Amino acid sequence: MSNPIVAVNVNVLVAPAPPTLQKKGALISQGSTNTSPGTISLLTQLSSLTPLLKGALALASLSYLGGGNVQATTAVPHGFATGDTIELTIAGASPSGYNGTFLCSITGASTFVYVVPSAPGSNTTPGTYTEEDVAELLAMATTFFAQGSAQAVSVLELGPGNASDGVTFLTAWITANPNTFYSFLVPRYWDANASFLAMLGNFNATTSKTYFFVTTTLATYQNYLSTMKCCLLLIEAPAYGAWAANALTAISFSAGSGAGNVNATTTTAHGVLPGQYFTISGCLPAGYNGTFLALPGTTAETLIYAVPSNPGAESALGTLVQSQYTSAGIPATEFSLAAAFQVTLNYKPSSTNKVTQLNQAFLVGVTQFPLQGNQSLLTTLNTANISVVGTGAQGGISNTLMQGGNTKDGNPFKYWYSVDYTQINLAQSLTAVLINGANNPQNPIDYNQFGINALQRAAVSTMNNGISVGLVLNPVKATTLSSADLQQTLDAGTYNANTLVNADPLASYVIENPNDYGNGVYNGISVDYTPLRGFESIQVNVTVSNFAG
Repeated sequence: MSNPIVAVNVNVLVAPAPPTLQKKGALISQGSTNTSPGTISLLTQLSSLTPLLKGALALASLSYLGGGNVQATTAVPHGFATGDTIELTIAGASPSGYNGTFLCSITGASTFVYVVPSAPGSNTTPGTYTEEDVAELLAMATTFFAQGSAQAVSVLELGPGNASDGVTFLTAWITANPNTFYSFLVPRYWDANASFLAMLGNFNATTSKTYFFVTTTLATYQNYLSTMKCCLLLIEAPAYGAWAANALTAISFSAGSGAGNVNATTTTAHGVLPGQYFTISGCLPAGYNGTFLALPGTTAETLIYAVPSNPGAESALGTLVQSQYTSAGIPATEFSLAAAFQVTLNYKPSSTNKVTQLNQAFLVGVTQFPLQGNQSLLTTLNTANISVVGTGAQGGISNTLMQGGNTKDGNPFKYWYSVDYTQINLAQSLTAVLINGANNPQNPIDYNQFGINALQRAAVSTMNNGISVGLVLNPVKATTLSSADLQQTLDAGTYNANTLVNADPLASYVIENPNDYGNGVYNGISVDYTPLRGFESIQVNVTVSNFAG
């Protein structure tokens, strides 16, 4: 009609989309893909990784230099930085003594040097080399998607290099790309790296929403501090054999000052193979003692293992501790922590799909940490908040599962997931109220008591959602207390059994903060809540009576 009697204005309120940060995770690659550094590649299934992986590269020659050292020359420049130390796999070479996975020192644009246990003879076929990262990245993705294909994951390429190179790149990348990923699954060789340990210190604030899933070892887990809430640590099923106690006849440190290798000699042939774990005790200085991984060069009466620093000159010789049981370790296609990583990214918080505990979550395609002879060790690891793969045998359930599930600070992963969920959703819901209010002439949100009430209602709704998805313990109570009255209430514990959402009324807030109104600042919304936890242990008291009546 040209002259309507009634005109209707329509304003549409826009509902915010659910935040997705907590569902975004990345597998770290250092040169394993054919993409450039900084590239993010989304994997929706295992086959998504295949076209990204680097293939084996040709070697031009292999030369035995003596003393166990082999120099490899690549057919084309390898792209690694001279001076770096990188794990590479040599395959297809003849004689076969040149083949294997080695820690290689990069000596030039087309050369690197590695150490073999014994002289392999004259090389007739150079073969190929592959970055060990390629096999490891494939194992990460294989184990991740063994849990199911509903959850996608990304690969973040950092470019080739050693652990310190990767940490430097990732630190800068996170600074330039905040809130892109909630969690990272890092390569095994980052474990206990000094640069990595220092980086972890940047992500331990309660407001930090970045986590690192770290595969550590029996030899290195003690390098992580109890303040590191940003990392979840797991020890994979270790490989070890059965051998008798064997007294040492010599022990020494090599590689100069700082981190290096120990060379220990036993009285008789020990039976320890490279890649197996063993324990040394009774040595002085004590830095020679502990549980270690046998490195290449371990053979007959010789044990080679790495230590973080020079223990000093030997003053007392100890013993190779007896091992009564054997463990094959994990297969090459497994990356155990990728299973738990998938579980945490696969949470879909809703009233019908609540967030479950990571502890005792079922894991598929992973190897149980051996139990036989390890009860004391497992208790020690649990006390140190180090997770392992266990089983549900105590409950008559055969499935493998996550045993532990705490971040290094001792809180369950779900605890920090709840804290982050609350931060993310409170920020989003209150921001949405302000944006919609700024676009609603009929009912704008202004700096007045009505506007404060609208913000409080959004916060109350967010916390009620937290209850419905299994992340918040107590029912919500909305209060309108001044700052002083709120403090008295908290001190008295009046609402200890509630999730308290308080909004300081306009009248009292502007008196308490006289400059805020003129600047458009309101800091009067507060939330006091308890994250919902799971059971860690249960004790049942049984009284047996001989009295029939």
